[in-house]
Amino acid sequence: MRAHTKFKKNGTVENLYFTNPVEVITKETPFNAALNKAEQYQKDGLYAVIGVTYEKDDYIIGIYKNPVSYTEFLDGKQPEVYSMSTLELSETREEIENNIEQVRNYILDGHTYQVNYTTRLYGNFRGDSHQLFLKLSAQNNGDYAMYIDYDDKQIVSLSPELFFEMDSDRKISTKPMKGTAPRFENPEEDKESYEFLRNSKKDQAENVMIVDLLRNDISKIAKPDSVKAAELFTIEKYQTVYQMISTVEADIRDDVTLSDTFDALFPCGSITGAPKQMTMRLIEKLEKTPRGFYCGALGILYPDASSVFNVPIRTLTITSDRYIYSAGGGITYDSNASSEFEEILHKTSFLKQGQYELIETMRLIDGEVKRQDYHEKRLSKSAAHFNFAPADFKTAIASYIEENELTSGVYKLRATLAREGKLNISHAALEENNQPLLAVLAAEPIQGAPDFIVHKTTVRHQYSGKTNDSDVVLYYNDNLDITEFNIGSIVIKEAGEFYTPPLSAGILNGVMRQSLIDDNIITEKNITMNDLQLKYEKSQIDLFMINSAREWVAITLRE
Repeated sequence: MRAHTKFKKNGTVENLYFTNPVEVITKETPFNAALNKAEQYQKDGLYAVIGVTYEKDDYIIGIYKNPVSYTEFLDGKQPEVYSMSTLELSETREEIENNIEQVRNYILDGHTYQVNYTTRLYGNFRGDSHQLFLKLSAQNNGDYAMYIDYDDKQIVSLSPELFFEMDSDRKISTKPMKGTAPRFENPEEDKESYEFLRNSKKDQAENVMIVDLLRNDISKIAKPDSVKAAELFTIEKYQTVYQMISTVEADIRDDVTLSDTFDALFPCGSITGAPKQMTMRLIEKLEKTPRGFYCGALGILYPDASSVFNVPIRTLTITSDRYIYSAGGGITYDSNASSEFEEILHKTSFLKQGQYELIETMRLIDGEVKRQDYHEKRLSKSAAHFNFAPADFKTAIASYIEENELTSGVYKLRATLAREGKLNISHAALEENNQPLLAVLAAEPIQGAPDFIVHKTTVRHQYSGKTNDSDVVLYYNDNLDITEFNIGSIVIKEAGEFYTPPLSAGILNGVMRQSLIDDNIITEKNITMNDLQLKYEKSQIDLFMINSAREWVAITLRE
């Protein structure tokens, strides 16, 4: 058994490697007996690395004398590349949304207040799983990341959530996460998202519900009158989200063992719901497959009598070239099934960094790429954002044009950049068509991870709205401000002036769009969905779609 831990302890993330264990304790030993044995090793001055499933039907405990160097951890083996397929849901969207509606019914009937409902996703994996852990843990600031490699099973956890930390003086702290808001590239939007979460009464109500649950759990093992909520509703910043976090602290009685602590606290209330025991029974009915190590606990016992455990969210388990990932969220009566499904997809987005590609679609005329510098600049910016290796864009484009003898005619040139820096280029003849395209307004606001909206990637589920036999779909945001088409930017002509929505609306900065702004041909201006419809019906505005390949295309908006 090998382990690599990146756990925050006493406010600092420690990077520890473990290999060649003194002993590995597995499920053949009863779990509480195994914890007692690990605790005795801890008292003898050794480390214990522990992983246990949510169901407590499987666990691994490795006992180690000391951490080792990275070289010793590799044990003479060279790091290798890895590949992983895209995730596939184990249930259909309809099944998941029906389960969410069932949760709302349980709440309405008084069985529960909140259920943390989750589902499983699957994919193929080949190669070095530790390299995956290194890359993901470097890109995501999960303060409680752990990698375990045992026999044919690997656990890759990038969790930001603390289950509990107990110091050598037996003071325990736990930091439940409840309440999430997305991050944005635009500083003003990002600040607005932060302020929204900070002042959200709904999220505060859900958060305090879990705080009360954990206070009750901890009181079972705490000294009298020592349990307190040290901090409430703190907002912590992560790469893709803001999280609302509270802190509960207590002094643990001297007679309490590690197994007593697990009996009182496990599993963490933030990933069950409230009331805990009843809600866990409802979860067992709703979720068709076991959670496994996801939502269980991963942790370390230190020789100084301290310990730290995470709640394994953002966690995948790899077995026999297959990996399992899970995602979900807290469901209340006010939850919207469709929005919750989209949140599940969003919570898988960080894992897709090794799977998706960046895209540039260009117009090639007689061997010359129009706005090439804009495309190169945008691709470079997106590559830096997603930690993709850079590519020699100009040289690759020039070589492709020469090799394919594209020195005359009009073509659409498509370039995709893979994570490792490989640039794939293709082309197709571009037929000029002066006919307007038929557009339809999306049935609901655009829903997707902001990163996949403001950067052009092969992740396109957010643009999968029904066309209803139209050519393109026009989207809008939660504020009902118009944003963009599924394949281009929107330009509105009004009283001889041309304008387009600002980046703050949540849009891709199209190359054609930016070049027209730089040339003072169009300006930025918000327009609501209602205003657009009203003015269009009164023939006060004309609509266009622009993109770098097709440039200007007139739009007819369906009623």
